[in-house]
Amino acid sequence: MPNVSPLVDPASLQRLRRDLGGDEAVQNRFVNDFLALWHSRESRLRTALASADLEEADVVLLSIRSSSRMLGAVRLENTAGRLQSTLKNRDLSGCRQQLPVLAEVGADTCLALSRHLAA
Repeated sequence: MPNVSPLVDPASLQRLRRDLGGDEAVQNRFVNDFLALWHSRESRLRTALASADLEEADVVLLSIRSSSRMLGAVRLENTAGRLQSTLKNRDLSGCRQQLPVLAEVGADTCLALSRHLAA
């Protein structure tokens, strides 16, 4: 498997495929689902933070982190983790300040994963 990018650990993608019985189609479907859900996750997080819904924001961040971990999207997982730590401190202003970075890393990760699928 070619090196996807510094945003995505290729070993994690290989492990995901192995965990899915070696089925590339199933792995690609998982990646495509992640890509399809990215904008709605980002939007849900923005809405949750705007309305100070800490529980919903935590659920969205947990979803981003867990799926990122499965895909090897290390930078996105770490960025979401920092935001989640800020959220646990109930620092909504700090969370809102971190949203642009999360959005940028998320978009870059989606691009890297899309390129992987096209390869």
